[in-house]
Amino acid sequence: MEAIELDAFRRVHEDDAFWCGTLLGGCGGQLTTKLYTDRACHFAHHPDPDGLPHVCGRRSRGVDSADHLYVRSAAAAWLAGRGEQATFEYTRTKGAPIGSIVDVRWRHGALRVHLDQTVTPVWDGGVEPVLGTMVPVDRDTLIRRWYVHRIRLSSVGTARHVQIGTEAFARPIEWFALDECEMTERGLSTPAVEEIVRARTAPRPSLWSPGKARKVPEPEARAQALLRRLVYARRIESVPVVKQVCQDIEDLTGVDEELQEQLEAAVRHAKIWLIEQDEARRRLFDNLNRAVSAQKPGRVRRLLRRVSATTAEDRTDAESVVYERATTYFNSLDDLTRDEVEAEADTEKEAHKAAARVRSALQCLRGHDAYTFDLRSQVEELVRSATLAGELLTRDEARRVEIWKKRAARGPQKQLHVARRYWIQRSCPRCNAEQGKDCVLIEGPNSGKPRKDGHNERLQLVLDERKAAQKMAGQLTKAQQEVEAPAESMPPAPEAPEYEASPARPLQERTRPGRKGQAHAARMNAAVRLHHQVPRGDWYRMGCPRCHAGPGKLCENDDRVGPSAKRQLPHDERLRQVLQSDDRSGPGEQQEGARDERQHQAPRPVRAEARPPRPRRREREPQETAGSAARTWHAKEVTCPKCQASPNTPCVPHGLHQERVEWAEEFTRKLWG
Repeated sequence: MEAIELDAFRRVHEDDAFWCGTLLGGCGGQLTTKLYTDRACHFAHHPDPDGLPHVCGRRSRGVDSADHLYVRSAAAAWLAGRGEQATFEYTRTKGAPIGSIVDVRWRHGALRVHLDQTVTPVWDGGVEPVLGTMVPVDRDTLIRRWYVHRIRLSSVGTARHVQIGTEAFARPIEWFALDECEMTERGLSTPAVEEIVRARTAPRPSLWSPGKARKVPEPEARAQALLRRLVYARRIESVPVVKQVCQDIEDLTGVDEELQEQLEAAVRHAKIWLIEQDEARRRLFDNLNRAVSAQKPGRVRRLLRRVSATTAEDRTDAESVVYERATTYFNSLDDLTRDEVEAEADTEKEAHKAAARVRSALQCLRGHDAYTFDLRSQVEELVRSATLAGELLTRDEARRVEIWKKRAARGPQKQLHVARRYWIQRSCPRCNAEQGKDCVLIEGPNSGKPRKDGHNERLQLVLDERKAAQKMAGQLTKAQQEVEAPAESMPPAPEAPEYEASPARPLQERTRPGRKGQAHAARMNAAVRLHHQVPRGDWYRMGCPRCHAGPGKLCENDDRVGPSAKRQLPHDERLRQVLQSDDRSGPGEQQEGARDERQHQAPRPVRAEARPPRPRRREREPQETAGSAARTWHAKEVTCPKCQASPNTPCVPHGLHQERVEWAEEFTRKLWG
């Protein structure tokens, strides 16, 4: 193939001559080698004496065009190793090209190797057929003969290795090397053949039961066996077997009246089925005849394959005429048309594969009703395969593909992520799922079934509420800063010393991201918490509407804030109830008083009717507490999750564990929010 390889080849075969092989379909003329650097090197014919280009009848130039020669070489070596001397003949039956059939004969047997489907195999002759991988065989032949042999050649380097396969009904082809095969009284035998014959000829094991077996009369037992055989023959669509079983049932006598009615009904239904099969067979040959008349080579090729697979042996005279006409027409096509037909067949095969991929993708997408980023690759593959499949998709499959195309045109949407315990408390505006119920699919074949996640419309409700809460917290922070601002203006800052190159920057510019910045943000967030707005003595004055803790009792730690079963801080619902009570002023009144105090530095005149002072709140009894409102938990104050050391006790055996420190930091982080 390469120039450097051709140089070595010429040196080795300097004294040899090469000729166009007639056993390859060539003309027999002398060849020479052509050296190229921009394409593959190859053999070429010597030009004719008159200077015109040489015309050769060989059309096939692939490596498989010499498979009949490789079969001859392998068979000769295999038989020679068994002490047999074989003769070979490349039979050219009915105008078939050379290499379609290889006849192998020796003293004790013969084989006919069909490398293509040009010649129909003959099963009842004296020569055992061996079929190539592309030669069809109908199921009736497989059932009647138990098995058939196949042959394939695979390239290994520059050689072709032969393998023999055994095909039986309802089981895959098993391949073996030629050295694993033997010639027996039954003919060519492989390890799979021995297993099939052993399974077919082994006596059926007798069934034994502890009770007294009921003796079934022989006609009734035969009738039951015929019924089972008829069901099996119809299942595998074997017309000859169905006809034979129907004839056996009609000839059966000696059965009771009830069983006879069952047999007659079975034969009646079987004959109706045979009429339908005959009609389908008639349409098949009519379509083949019309395809030949319309000169549609692609359709002729497909119908010929169906005819060879379903009606290989029992064709009528009229059917044989149609088949011969179609075969003659297809063999008369030129190479260009054949290539186009093969390309069309390959396209059709790819379309069938694409349709299978579409069905697989639709099966995987049954549990989704939205186009998310995670499904992008699957949907793109679905659209590509649907374009190749074309009309092979059913109406329902095409409709579902169009739905996914429209979703893909709108672009993928991001799946929101909210904990289920939050969005399950709200109803879904898209699928109308009630509170406490999961969302369901609203499109596709699985519509109405539970969805894996909640719809984005349902999750967005939770996110909107959180944004509103954050906005309210920001407003409270701004109000709190105004309340805590000093009433009087701050004195002017002293002049900067001489060594300062620039004035001090504001706090926002001096703040750097890091631990100090995070601590400052935590303090700002803690400042707006409700427990900073309610005096500690009023925390537990009222009952909690969330956990139903009574007055003076701590709130239940239902959201795991802190290390104990009780919360260090009351629930926000409890503090909000205290803020809304009537016996204390609200935050608005406090802010208004602070603004008045800043606006009027001088003391205000005493009004004529001053409001009487509020009575002093009586001292309350001491209440139980679970910790400070804003504190930092240390490692020694929590239980160690590694050694289970209780609070205020050291870890064993080597002091403080890192897990205990991280546990305390987690409690502090939850406390500060």
